[in-house]
Amino acid sequence: MIDHAMIPVSPRHSVKLAQEYCHLVDRPPGSDYVVRTLVHREVGGMPLMSAELVIASVETRARYPLAATYPLHFRKTYFPASLHGDPQIEFDRQSKASALLSLPPPIGWSPLTFRSCFLPGKPYNHLSPFGVDPEENNVRLARELPLAAAAGLWFLMERAFAQFQTLHRAGIVHGDAELHNLIVCPAPLEMLLIDFENAVERTPDMDDAAWQKRVQADYHLILKEAIFLQCTLGLQTGALAEHAWEQMDSLFKAPDRFRREIHRQAAV
Repeated sequence: MIDHAMIPVSPRHSVKLAQEYCHLVDRPPGSDYVVRTLVHREVGGMPLMSAELVIASVETRARYPLAATYPLHFRKTYFPASLHGDPQIEFDRQSKASALLSLPPPIGWSPLTFRSCFLPGKPYNHLSPFGVDPEENNVRLARELPLAAAAGLWFLMERAFAQFQTLHRAGIVHGDAELHNLIVCPAPLEMLLIDFENAVERTPDMDDAAWQKRVQADYHLILKEAIFLQCTLGLQTGALAEHAWEQMDSLFKAPDRFRREIHRQAAV
């Protein structure tokens, strides 16, 4: 049996770390120690970006105060030849989002790196059965989904929708609202947004039409998921359900197929 120790990775999350790594938490290494590579992108053998779970070095902890509090954290590294966003802007956007949504804070940035608290959980798209093509096949999946599972996923979608509403009221769009950027943490149970690299703040010269287009792009996949779930649950109430129903025609090529299924569930 492998011995583990509980290590805090954010103000309200901890993870089990294998004992073999714990001495690096207590006695910082000379350079960041990579515990796990989460993503590695390259083109033609040329590295572009890596996302890793690291244990912070002596220098990192001295440079970023939160790295001393959470030495085990997420580090995204861009390579010089790659095209990428500005880590400082990502840090600033996530800092604002963290204050608005009570997200764990970002840790720091440099010209080629971005650091944030590690969120121990699963991306929402790993929990949902939906999103297959052709889109009508999601009706069959909805019929097979147990009620308890659908109810739990609906709860999570409502929380995600509320977070996006809060961002939008503050003049911020996420810009990359893919379902894998919604992390479901089990303890405490919550849905958390990540990856603010493409987030945009509304400027005085952005007209309403341009702003609403960005807002609807943030909502698009959440609203589709809400429709799929109502094909299991039947018609729901509340802001998410109402907005999804209003946008049905723009979400699907064959919206009546989903309307009929939702009404069929209500009649069962």
